[in-house]
Amino acid sequence: MGKDNQVAKKDNAGCFYTLAVIALLVVCCGESVGFSVFNKYIFSGPLQVPIFVTATHQLFCFMGACMIWAASPRSFYTRTKIDSPAAWTKIMLIPLMFCMNIGMNNLSLQFTTLALNQLIRSFSPVAIALTSFLIEGKTQSLPKALSLTALVGGVIMGVSSSPDFELLGFLICAGSVFGQAMGIVMTAFVMGGTSVKLHVFDVLLYATLPSLVILLPWSYAMGEFDVLRNEIASEGYGPVLGLICAGGSLAFTYNLFCTIFIKMTSSVYYGVTGGFRCALAIVISFFIFPQKITVMGIAGIVVAMSAFVANSFFTMREKLAAQKKITASDDVENRAAEKERLLEADDRDTDYEVTKPQKILK
Repeated sequence: MGKDNQVAKKDNAGCFYTLAVIALLVVCCGESVGFSVFNKYIFSGPLQVPIFVTATHQLFCFMGACMIWAASPRSFYTRTKIDSPAAWTKIMLIPLMFCMNIGMNNLSLQFTTLALNQLIRSFSPVAIALTSFLIEGKTQSLPKALSLTALVGGVIMGVSSSPDFELLGFLICAGSVFGQAMGIVMTAFVMGGTSVKLHVFDVLLYATLPSLVILLPWSYAMGEFDVLRNEIASEGYGPVLGLICAGGSLAFTYNLFCTIFIKMTSSVYYGVTGGFRCALAIVISFFIFPQKITVMGIAGIVVAMSAFVANSFFTMREKLAAQKKITASDDVENRAAEKERLLEADDRDTDYEVTKPQKILK
């Protein structure tokens, strides 16, 4: 009976864990899509200050990270101390990468549809692969190269045939994609062999405030402060503050739930969901916003999303294989060290037996 109860408890725990992971995955995907829809809504109408709002998102994330740091148990989050110049170099590249990536992406939502925005953003694996090849000489495996080729074809089909295509929005969104790729590759290139493991909340604590140094002057130069002042005069502080708080809360809680999901599973598995989140945002956008599409556009979206998911799967498989190889290597080293320790212990025991004083019989 005791063994049966233990088995039942283990099954229940496994079932609860599976349900928790599925629920978190649904929440993460829902927040990702909801955040994209919310941003498109406010940047196209009620609050056309995308760079300023992006800055407020960073501020909310910083305050949320401070609360997590102060209130969460050490098992969930412990702040990483930064004590090397190379680590600070990497961290200071993060705000620049963020502004080029998220800042330009949010700005593009003023000039293009959400469906086109997400389709262009799905080009990011290709941009990262091209940038890493040009800077680091890194090549892709054959399955990933084929999936990236299909992704290029799908994006070209979808974008070129879209009735909603606008050159300015396309250029800004494409710039955000290549900004993201340059940031990722250049960070790895500058760091070289230095390894710095940062928690998501470490990034929010260290990199969000420096990004304001870039975002706020950028917003001011674009005249967004005047737009914000006119919006407050027209609608009042309440509605404007409500939209800003809603966006900031979405930004922080999205990071929080994604962190919990990654902690329960792995960042490798979360990466695979990118294609599904992108496809879901595209589909939902047609039910919310006035967008047009052609048969060629539908085919392009299907090809691009399928290729994106396939590339994510091949990437996951390569990363899992690399992790397995590292784990196997660590196991071999641990076994060798344990064997050496036991041999040393045997040697000490043998030396003791040989050298211990012997009783002299008279």
